[in-house]
Amino acid sequence: MTGLWTGQYWYPEPWIHPTGFVATINDNAGSLSGTTTEASELIDGDERADIRGTRKGAAVDFHKYYDGDGAYGHSVSYDGVLSSDGKQVEGRWAIDDYSGTFVMHRNLQSFESEGFEESRKVGLTVETRPR
Repeated sequence: MTGLWTGQYWYPEPWIHPTGFVATINDNAGSLSGTTTEASELIDGDERADIRGTRKGAAVDFHKYYDGDGAYGHSVSYDGVLSSDGKQVEGRWAIDDYSGTFVMHRNLQSFESEGFEESRKVGLTVETRPR
């Protein structure tokens, strides 16, 4: 799961708009770590959080820990399933008994394309890995 991911999470109330986020995840033999960034409606700027969790096969479980510098200072649990192609995780988030859904998509292709374009500008050679 190592890479850059973008996603959204939904609250159970249908009138609340979904919240988008960007996650950078490191998967070290099933041990997940990383960070998330999302826009905040409560403060000026973005909310940041750390991710810690596990991946066992297609089962993905992690906690998102807000650092408390912004509007939040709590953790949120995420339980999801990694798609067979490794490009999407879909599941549920929860804070105690309050929960909603989420989905996130891996952005390897756009990340590699941006890196390739940037390296061309400065005259570097980029090797692409077979998928």
